[in-house]
Amino acid sequence: MKEIGSGVVSAVKRAGKDALTLTVALDAGGERRLTVPASLYERIGSPGVGTVLSDTALSELSLEAEYLYACRSAIRILEYGDNNARTLRDKLARKGISREAAQAAVEKMVSLGYIREGEQARRLAVGYARRNLWGERKIVSALTAKGYSRADAETAVREAESEGEIDFSEVRRSLVKRCRARGMDDEKIRATLWRYGFGHED
Repeated sequence: MKEIGSGVVSAVKRAGKDALTLTVALDAGGERRLTVPASLYERIGSPGVGTVLSDTALSELSLEAEYLYACRSAIRILEYGDNNARTLRDKLARKGISREAAQAAVEKMVSLGYIREGEQARRLAVGYARRNLWGERKIVSALTAKGYSRADAETAVREAESEGEIDFSEVRRSLVKRCRARGMDDEKIRATLWRYGFGHED
């Protein structure tokens, strides 16, 4: 976040149960509205209208305000559907949130259990196998492309397979059956199997 210098509090309003919004007239010109936790507001002395805020106090308030905004934005994003850590961080960055605040917000969402990458990766893996008829290699590649770690991707596939959610032998048979129905010869079927993530050993 850019340095914003010092300023004078021109308004203070409640922003829900545990937060307040301070409007600060900046010495450099313009104003800044900062929504911060009530605990932080009290810790810095509960500055009222007319209070001069030092650059240190204003910087602390600004950082906390951005983090709070990042967390609220993250929750709104997650309400629309699953996101892993990388996709959520990217979406927050597109909102103009700094990398540091975005990362802190993502870590908070993980700690609260709002992001469960292992479960998400497993759910996707099962879908890829059943709907797309993909083999393990292509599934792992697709998951890592979405931002899941290779370890999580491989674990997701392994667990889904051990629990009977994925049967790669059956997936392969279904893919071969589809290829034959489309009139493919053996060479084209082998090429399709490879492209769909099945190795020669399959």
